[in-house]
Amino acid sequence: MARTKKYQLHYKREVQPDPIYKSRIIPMLQQRLIRHGKKKLASRILQNSLQNIQNQTQLDPLFVLEKALRNTTPSVEIQTRRIGGAVYPLPVELGFERGMLKALQWLFKAAKKRSGPTLAVNLANEFIDASKKAGTAFHKKEEVHKIAEANGRVK
Repeated sequence: MARTKKYQLHYKREVQPDPIYKSRIIPMLQQRLIRHGKKKLASRILQNSLQNIQNQTQLDPLFVLEKALRNTTPSVEIQTRRIGGAVYPLPVELGFERGMLKALQWLFKAAKKRSGPTLAVNLANEFIDASKKAGTAFHKKEEVHKIAEANGRVK
């Protein structure tokens, strides 16, 4: 038998908290907003979005943001398996990190599809809707959970 090299597992990079809000979520959001290396623009869009949340709800924007993430984070994901020539959707349990990444993806996709003047406004509105258990991203989570329940093995 060939001697193969054992690879070490890569460690996860620790996300540094945002200097303004002291939250680890803000840099994760900012990182997903970056297009073509324009970090300053992504930062400005996110700050405008948080300011819009503050103006619309009169609440702490970080509280609304965390509530929106909590409401849209799925606990399962649908993976397709081919069994005997047929393709079946099977539910797979998700860890917290992977679930949060899925929630962020859904929130950004929903915000980009919204019709509004700017991405900052759309993002703010999507966060507010998700915190109230409404909006496209929240409905996506509900849809995934319904499919998972229909295909068994999930509570």
